[in-house]
Amino acid sequence: MSWFFKSREIQLGILIVSFFFGFIPYFFVSPALDAFADVLSRIAAVVGSFTIAVAIYSQYKRSLRFIRERRKGWPYHIYLIVLMLGMLVIGVTLGEHHPAYMWLVNAIVTPLSSVIYGILAFYMASAGARAFRARSLKAAFLLIAGFIVLLYQAPLTGAFIPQISPVATYLGDSFGMSLSRIFSISVVIGGIILNVRMLTGRELAFLGFAREES
Repeated sequence: MSWFFKSREIQLGILIVSFFFGFIPYFFVSPALDAFADVLSRIAAVVGSFTIAVAIYSQYKRSLRFIRERRKGWPYHIYLIVLMLGMLVIGVTLGEHHPAYMWLVNAIVTPLSSVIYGILAFYMASAGARAFRARSLKAAFLLIAGFIVLLYQAPLTGAFIPQISPVATYLGDSFGMSLSRIFSISVVIGGIILNVRMLTGRELAFLGFAREES
């Protein structure tokens, strides 16, 4: 029976049928289709939950392998396993609103999230430094606009240079908003193209098939 679900045609057929049953109710009023689409959404949510469980299990296996082989940084994997097990046991037995669980969230998870954002800030600053190199006239305009917006975000700048506020607001509401909408439109168009390629069998990497049809 495993060959049935490993077949590329069967998986692609399930994808197409599921897509249309979830897509059609947006344009046609049908209680039966709405109910079936709701069932498909719940199935997708359950599958997503199991995916998270599999990811946690894979992380446990990876951490245990690091600890067993004494690889570089293996003590951190001990800390990770203890933290994950502690949150799992406390969350299942006492609930997510218990003071012990909230302490773990506020004392460990929240600071770690802040560290991640802090690391991303350095990457963004590095990317901005590379982008703000006035090697051409367009790059010079970008540098000037970005510098004005960055100065506007600083509290002291608004106090000492109040004239920068309307300029930065104009740049954000005109050029910034237009570029944001262009980016959103590009993402939507790219998503539509990707979905069409998936439905026509031209993009099969997500099904586990390395080879794709051109």
